[in-house]
Amino acid sequence: MMMNTKRYGFLILVVLILVGCGQRPVEVGEVEAMATAVPADDSAPTATAIPTGVTVLADGAVQAARPLLPLAFETGGKLLAVNVQPGDVVQVGEVIATLDDAALQEAIANAALQVAQAENGVAQAQAELDRLLAWQPDELAIAAAEANLTAAETALANAQTSDAAAGNSLTSANVSINQAQRALEDAQRAYNTAFDPGREWELNDPWRADFLKAERDGATRAVEMAQEQLRVAQANYALAAAGLNNDTAVSAQANLSNAQQALAQAQQGPRPEEITAARLRLEQAQISLEQSQLGWQQAENALNKAQLVAPWTAVVLTVDAASGALVGGGSPIVTLLDTTQLEFHTTNLSERDLAQIEPGNAVLVTLKTYPNDPLAGTVLRIGLQAGGTVGDAATFPVIIALDATDLDIRPGMTGRAEIKNASD
Repeated sequence: MMMNTKRYGFLILVVLILVGCGQRPVEVGEVEAMATAVPADDSAPTATAIPTGVTVLADGAVQAARPLLPLAFETGGKLLAVNVQPGDVVQVGEVIATLDDAALQEAIANAALQVAQAENGVAQAQAELDRLLAWQPDELAIAAAEANLTAAETALANAQTSDAAAGNSLTSANVSINQAQRALEDAQRAYNTAFDPGREWELNDPWRADFLKAERDGATRAVEMAQEQLRVAQANYALAAAGLNNDTAVSAQANLSNAQQALAQAQQGPRPEEITAARLRLEQAQISLEQSQLGWQQAENALNKAQLVAPWTAVVLTVDAASGALVGGGSPIVTLLDTTQLEFHTTNLSERDLAQIEPGNAVLVTLKTYPNDPLAGTVLRIGLQAGGTVGDAATFPVIIALDATDLDIRPGMTGRAEIKNASD
């Protein structure tokens, strides 16, 4: 009986000493083991028993696994709309805010048009190359080309004849002009003779007056007629020259050359340099298409950047800008808090208990808000750096992943964690 009294007295003393020193709570199994280690008497010491299980208690608070996320546009502009308010829950991919995108929409429309035009250019270039590569002699095409060549040869002959006739007409008209000029010169000399001032005396001679008047009238009519004949000759020359300047043989010669080339192509097919040129045109068209598609993608990317999208499901903590405001790139519009992934971070776990804890240990967390509803969790990791001290011992944060629950758990709630050793 005396021995039992000593034993329990020692047990109480140990508990009081540990509580007074601020140590962690000790399980009953540990206390009993210590009591067992007390000798039954002073002369018969026994070995200390190893604890069968350990539970470490530590205070802490709930924190979001992800840090606060301020969301901002990459580029500045006029804020067209803000679709959320503080406290709203946004889902991943939900549009939170938009910038004025009228110019961006127009850029996309223009880019889409350029892509369509480039696609049409590629199709045409490909069709032309395919036609050249698939060429086969076509008897009907050859016959048509030969007929066109014959017609072109005939047209050239006719044009040459016409040009020759026009040349003859021009020569004849030139001769007529020369003759008319000489006739005018003769008439002018006769006119000058008739109207010679030295002959005025003949008007006073009754026998010679009538003769002089008749001579003068004839000379005047002769000059007028010669002038008219010269104008007619000049007009005829102009017409002949105009007919010759049309030079129908030049046009006919060009048509003949084209007909000859068409016949050669119908008979021999495309030349190697034509195929090479067609391939080059196709490559250029394809490059143009790629550039147009890149421009279209860039325009769409710019439009997408005019929308602020939630990267994950979260709660809107703050709204930092209003619709209609001019905002700069990088200026926060809203701040998000992810409450879907919550952790419990301890604040006063002593370094003396670290050896009893490892990732994977089961945990029960009792929050002050829900004292009757403990939360299950698991030790996720242990902080690498001490966060403070308790007495003469450093404290290390233990991060505990909380299991899913229907309780309204919010970051900042405080409570106590019971971390169980794997041997529990």
